[in-house]
Amino acid sequence: MSNDIVGKFFQSEKIANHKENETKILNNIFFEKIEFEPIVPKAILHKKAKVTDLISNVNAGGNLHLLMSKKLADIVRKHRKNGMQFFETSLITHDNKEIRGYLSLNMFVSNNEYIDIKNSIVRYDKKSEDYNLTYKTKVEYTYFNDQTSFDEALQFATQNHETFYFSKIRLLNNIDEEFFMLRYVEGGAKYVVSEKLKKEIEDAGCTGIEFQPVDLSLTEWLQGGEREKIYGKA
Repeated sequence: MSNDIVGKFFQSEKIANHKENETKILNNIFFEKIEFEPIVPKAILHKKAKVTDLISNVNAGGNLHLLMSKKLADIVRKHRKNGMQFFETSLITHDNKEIRGYLSLNMFVSNNEYIDIKNSIVRYDKKSEDYNLTYKTKVEYTYFNDQTSFDEALQFATQNHETFYFSKIRLLNNIDEEFFMLRYVEGGAKYVVSEKLKKEIEDAGCTGIEFQPVDLSLTEWLQGGEREKIYGKA
């Protein structure tokens, strides 16, 4: 998020070759394996943006399809062998120059089984009884004792078009993956790396990346001063 590093946050605010109703465009495919060659959006960089290994963007897949350099992708691929696909793309500068060597990540396997569900907190924006007239919702924070009860509540909330996600996450011990994705979290998806992989990425000098402790909510991370302690002011 530091403008000294990325120049402008978000670095990409537009995309090229996007067709909203095109089913083969990567932006319209989430959490499923792609068995054909998709149309991969190209991120158009803001005129102040600097080129980094991970590109922050709102339109070229956002946090659901990470956009990264081949250098960063090669590190990730060493630590994860299944459940993900990379598709070649490129960056377009504000003056229409193309920067090749970038890939868009499609993660089609999630690992929510790594969540310690009994010690994690779920946010539920529950509709009021007169929602159709007032559009009022009530925010509830709740725990679940097991995956079955969580799944049942998630299904009900989804059918009722209500917001429902993990706002505070605790992970189980002895996780055997170095890189994985969680779903039903704030923002739709959360990518998690081990301390070992984090160190390898940092030692390789990859840029444009900040690591948020998984057990902190986004509010705690951004407004509680924890991010600033590590990365300084944005």
